Amino acid sequence: MAKRLTIELLVMVALGLLIGLLGPFGTFGAPPAQRMLSWVIWLLAGYILFRPTGVVARWLCEATGLPRFAGTLLALVVASVPLTLIITMMAMRMDFAEALRWPGFWTMYLYIWIVAAVVSIAMGAVFGRTAPAPASEAPSSADATPASSPAEPLPPAEPVAPTLPLPPGFGPVRALKGEDHYVRVIGEGREEMILMRMRDAIERLGDAEGLRIHRSWWVAKDAVESVRRDGRTAVVVLASGHEAPVARDMMPALRTAGWL
Repeated sequence: MAKRLTIELLVMVALGLLIGLLGPFGTFGAPPAQRMLSWVIWLLAGYILFRPTGVVARWLCEATGLPRFAGTLLALVVASVPLTLIITMMAMRMDFAEALRWPGFWTMYLYIWIVAAVVSIAMGAVFGRTAPAPASEAPSSADATPASSPAEPLPPAEPVAPTLPLPPGFGPVRALKGEDHYVRVIGEGREEMILMRMRDAIERLGDAEGLRIHRSWWVAKDAVESVRRDGRTAVVVLASGHEAPVARDMMPALRTAGWL
């Protein structure tokens, strides 16, 4: 997590310098160093607002089943309001009340929303490029199994080893979390993003003991620290600190497995 936060902050600084160099939305008249510094500060302020708002929006999507892009859009719409206030007060040298009454406030809001959307796309591109090869390029278990002669008895079935495209030494998979077209693979103290459908990722775990507790979550049994009831559903708390919501229709499966 610390590695991702560091990368995100570096991306913010790089984008701030680039946008400041271009000088959009009427900022080109300022000296280059001043506008580049201003844009870096504005983007870092936006990051502080957008990061927690985006996390809350993702929780909302997981709880309600909304698509991920809806959560991103909601975060952009909501977090752009306080950011517009901050930038208006800094750039126009206004106090809080004056900024709210300023006729150009909503035009500034539109500009900031556009910049926030560009930054969100850039973040997706940065982390998307680090994802391993698509699942379709990985060898299937059928290709890896040698053919047997019809006259020979079939050998006893052996457990299928996990074939997720993970870096060497990743260790045991503790949980999977679906995010758009990617799957976040959670291990012991590290995470990786892979370009793969959730159901394909679960199939590639072979005989790993666990349950798909939500449309976006698969959890290994030995990774569960506790299960907390939440009304008519539940939340699975992992040893890593992650919390995974349980879909209502999966509650019987948890009871059958003895997790409740």
